Amino acid sequence: MRRKDVTCLKTKIKTPVLVVLFICMVAGLISCSEETPRLEQITNDFFKTIDTNAYVISPEDFIYQARSNPDLFIVDLREPEEYTESHIRYALNIPWGMDLWANIDKIPYNKPVAVYADSEYLSMQATALLALAGFQVKSVTAGWEEICFLDGMRDMKETGYNRFNQVPPPDIDPDLRVAIEQYFKKIDVLDRSMMDEFTVNIEDAVFMFENKEEDKAFLCVDSASTDESPFQAVSVNIPFGPEMYFSFENLRLEQYILVYGTNTQEVVFTMMWLQMLGFDAVIIQP
Repeated sequence: MRRKDVTCLKTKIKTPVLVVLFICMVAGLISCSEETPRLEQITNDFFKTIDTNAYVISPEDFIYQARSNPDLFIVDLREPEEYTESHIRYALNIPWGMDLWANIDKIPYNKPVAVYADSEYLSMQATALLALAGFQVKSVTAGWEEICFLDGMRDMKETGYNRFNQVPPPDIDPDLRVAIEQYFKKIDVLDRSMMDEFTVNIEDAVFMFENKEEDKAFLCVDSASTDESPFQAVSVNIPFGPEMYFSFENLRLEQYILVYGTNTQEVVFTMMWLQMLGFDAVIIQP
C-alpha cells in the first residue's frame, strides 16, 4: 500500500472516532447543564408528594399525646425566659431562629416530634424545615396562649429547665444543612423590618400594594375563586399542590414574593419551598 493510501486510511479511521468523542462531550455538557442542583432536587421531591395535614396536630390531640406517649419529643420555640416561667411538661427549649439550626442535632431522628411557639406561623416554619430535613414532626395548630386555655392543661404545666439527652446525630444532607443555616441568616437580616420573621401583617401588605412597590409580588395559593384579598387584581394565582413547581417560573427572583391564602399550612409550606429554591418569600399574616 502506498504511503498516501495509508494516510487516507488513518484519516478515515480517526474521523468517526473524533465525531463520536465530540458527540459524547456535547451530550455530557448538555446533561450537566440540565442536571437539577441537589438542594433543588431534594426540595422538589419532598414538596411534590406533600400532604400538609400530615404535619399538623390539634392542641387537644397534642395534650393527649403529651400525656400518653412517652416517646413524644416536644420542642418549645419560645424565648428562654418565657419557657422557664411556664411550659408543657417534658418540653425542651430551642428558641426560634439560629438556635434551632445550632441545636438541630439534639432532636431525635427516630421519634415523633411536636413543636409549638407563641405563633402558629413560627411553629409551622420550624415544622416545614424539620420535615424537609427528614424529622417525624408536627406543628401544634395553636400558639402557647391558646394551648394554655385547654382544660387538659391544668396539671400539664411546669417551670424551670429540662435538659437534653444525647441522641444519635440525624442524617441530614449537607447541602440542606447549609440551606437551613442560610434561612435563619436571612431572618436576622429582616429583623425588626416589615418582614420580620418572614411574616408581613395584612396592613403592611396593603401599604406595599397601594404604594406599588416594584420589588414586591403577591402570590395566592388558594383557588382563584376564593381569593378576596385587596391585591387580588395584581396577584399571581398558583393553587397549592405538587404541580405548583412548574408555575414558579412565572415569578421573578429579584422580587419579594408575598404568599397568602386561607390555609396556614399551605401558605407556610409554599413560602418554604420558594425559599429553598432561592426566592425571597414571606408570608402575609391575616
